[in-house]
This record gives sequence, structure tokens and C-alpha cells, in this order.
Amino acid sequence: MLPANIHPLTASSFSPLQSLLVWVSNGLNHSLIKFSQIVLAHSVFYPFVLSSSAYQLFDLSRNLAIMASTAFIAMALIQSQWPELHAKGWELSPVVILHRSLTQIVWATLSVPLINALLAFNNAVVQALRVPVVLSFHLSSHLAALTDPITIVVLTIAIVVLLAILGAYYVVRNMEIVVLLALLPWFGLFGMTQVRMSSLLKLMKELLIAIFIQSIQAMVFYLFVHLVASRSDTIMGQIEEIGLLYYMIKLPQQLRRLVGTAGP
Repeated sequence: MLPANIHPLTASSFSPLQSLLVWVSNGLNHSLIKFSQIVLAHSVFYPFVLSSSAYQLFDLSRNLAIMASTAFIAMALIQSQWPELHAKGWELSPVVILHRSLTQIVWATLSVPLINALLAFNNAVVQALRVPVVLSFHLSSHLAALTDPITIVVLTIAIVVLLAILGAYYVVRNMEIVVLLALLPWFGLFGMTQVRMSSLLKLMKELLIAIFIQSIQAMVFYLFVHLVASRSDTIMGQIEEIGLLYYMIKLPQQLRRLVGTAGP
């Protein structure tokens, strides 16, 4: 946070060029305060719920998956009656296909309640971390302590770029949850076509990471505000904030490596 005894730069003792830089740096500093609070409030600390469009996409995907399963069952029944129509590589009996179709129906039935429960848990964690001291924190708390306007401009641009990347990630993350949810009814169908189960496990891991990355990043930011930012009122505090944003951006990829859904 900005200490009470620190004031923005003034232009009274500078040359015209320096005065212009001071004016620009102070303007960027005040704009960054608002921008950082808006981005954090609408990304890391913004609870995500499924929209009506997400439910419509899921319903369409579920219906198509059930139609595909029905076609597989019909093919299996036809081949059991007429073995000469047996397709090469098709080694599943109608009983096995029926069993996997029932599994697909279970997935299609429980997908939305399961994802909603996971999202509710994640949102509860995020909501618990939305304390006033976190929401009032802004990523420009130490810029006014600097005496070099050029340094302020450079650091401001760095933070704006990182904040923009973080905000864009959450737009993609919300879309990813909707798309992965729409793919869940196809699990049983993938099993019938003998696609390796490891791909299904990887898809489920991706879904869990997409959901819970928000609560993990919120915890990281919460700890930063309470353990680091409150003790720092120098340029090192600004560098620490840049490092925090960079780490939060890299965290999803690190989690994917940890659970085995991404390469080294």
C-alpha cells in the first residue's frame, strides 16, 4: 500500500522535459491503480458461474453424444446378427457397448452437477479471500516513492502488460471450462472407439486445473499482500509485484507439468 508520508513526484524543480516525464509518470501511476484493481476484481477474485449459453452448448453436445452412442449400439447389434458385416478392428460385443453407453449416460447426467459443485467450492474459497485489505490493494503502491520518472514509466508498462495477460488468461480459462464441460458426455463414446483412457484422464486433469487455478492464484495473492507487500515501501516492492504477476501467469503451466498434462 502507498505509505502516508510518500507523495507523488512534483515538477517544480525539473526541466520542461523532466516536468513532462513527471506528469506522464504520475498520470500512469494513478491510472494503474484503477486498472490493477479492476483486473484483479474481475479475474482472480471474480467468482465464475456457468451461463445459459454454457448449458445450451452442453445440451447440444450431450444429445449428439447420445445419438453417436445409439449408432454404435445399432452397429454392434447388426454385426452380431450378420458376422460377415464385422468391421475390421471392431472387437466389442453389444454387451460391452451397452455397458459403456450406460457409463456415458451417467457422465452426461452427472457432469453439470459435478462441475457446479467444483465451481461452488472454488468460488467459496475465492470469496473467503475477498477481504477488504486484498481488494483495496493496488499494483502501484510503491511507484510514488521513486524519484526517476523514466523508471516509473518502464515499471508501469511492465505491470500493465502482465495484468493484461492475466486478464486475457481468465477469459480463455472461462471458455476452457465451458468447452471441457461440453466434452464430458463423450467420455463413454471415446471408450467405445477404444481411444486410450490416458487422454480422458488428461482432459479431466485439465478441467480440474482450469477450475481450481483461480483459488490457488487468489491464495498466492492473499499471502503476498499479507506477508510481503505490507513490509515493502521501496523499489523492491515494485519488483516483487512484477514477480508476483509473472509467477501467477506461469502457475497454470507449472500445475500442468506437476499433474502430467504438459511436457517439461
